[in-house]
Amino acid sequence: MVRCAGYTCGVFRRLVIPLVACALLAVLDVVHYAYAAYDRDNPVRLGYLVVRFGLPWIGWAPCVPVVAWWGQRYRLDWPPRVGVVVAHIAGVMAAIAVFAVVSAVIDLGLGSMRPGQQFWDHLRGQFVYSGPKGVITYGATLGLSYAAAHAARSRQLLELRGELTKAQLTALRMQLNPHFFFNTLHTIGALVRDGNQSGAVDMIAKLGDVLRRVLRTDGDAEAPLRDEIEFLREYLEIEQVRFGDRLQVAWQVDPASESLPVPQLILQPLVENALRHGLSRRARPGSLTISSRVHDRRLELVVADDGEGLPADLAARSAGGVGLANIRARLSQMYGDQAHLSLTPREAGGVTARIVLPLRVGEPKAAGRG
Repeated sequence: MVRCAGYTCGVFRRLVIPLVACALLAVLDVVHYAYAAYDRDNPVRLGYLVVRFGLPWIGWAPCVPVVAWWGQRYRLDWPPRVGVVVAHIAGVMAAIAVFAVVSAVIDLGLGSMRPGQQFWDHLRGQFVYSGPKGVITYGATLGLSYAAAHAARSRQLLELRGELTKAQLTALRMQLNPHFFFNTLHTIGALVRDGNQSGAVDMIAKLGDVLRRVLRTDGDAEAPLRDEIEFLREYLEIEQVRFGDRLQVAWQVDPASESLPVPQLILQPLVENALRHGLSRRARPGSLTISSRVHDRRLELVVADDGEGLPADLAARSAGGVGLANIRARLSQMYGDQAHLSLTPREAGGVTARIVLPLRVGEPKAAGRG
């Protein structure tokens, strides 16, 4: 069914649309000559005008896909190549020939040739009269075919960018640090061994919530910030059981930013980096601050820690993975150069990771929890 629908759609674009467009041009041409006859007080022979001046445009309709193919085969670039210019000069001459031959044959059938005039003499005259029409029509057809091809490529590019963003999000979901799950399972096992059955059940429920959010397949690349914050709270509740008193989390979320759309799972890798590379390396307590604010028509998301800081080779090791490189790639795909991620060391120790997004107007579609 899909192949048949695609084939039918292709036939419609290649044949029906040019036929309708040429029919409209035929109507305009017939109206023009009809009004000229009326303005000169001549009889308006509508049937004659339709055949004489409308049919040449209908004859041009099958040529439209040919010109589109010819234009792609010999694409005009700058500076133009000699062979391409020659090819399009031949195309212009062919267009003139189409209008001249069709008009001459119609005149022959209607008996509109001058008395005693030979057909070939009449055809030669039609080549001269059809010159401007052939040049303009060929050029317009070629230009419209280039515009249509450019629009199709732009649409395909947008679709591919959307699919790439979804693929990156899927990769991030499926490659969420396995250490988190292993550590959580170890923590649950420790709670069971200590006889803390309720704590173990609570951890299992929280892990289920995290997994449900990570593995959901709603297909949306963005979600309201409030959803991402709620996911991070559940994620960090599990981590806090493992870290105990060694982890203190502070939330500084601007209420004005909670409804704004952000890429899904955009903050989790930053929080994971802060815990894994900054806070888990030392025995003394550490703090993690997650904040957001709307400033200068931009949304700023910040994850800051006071840990040991990032290792010197982290950027190189992340270039081919799903961490910082994935975040930068997703931001580039979704927002171009209007969004960026920066990592800066803090004077008191630790790292500040900041994501800046363009401010979107209006409420985003709420993402389901799935």
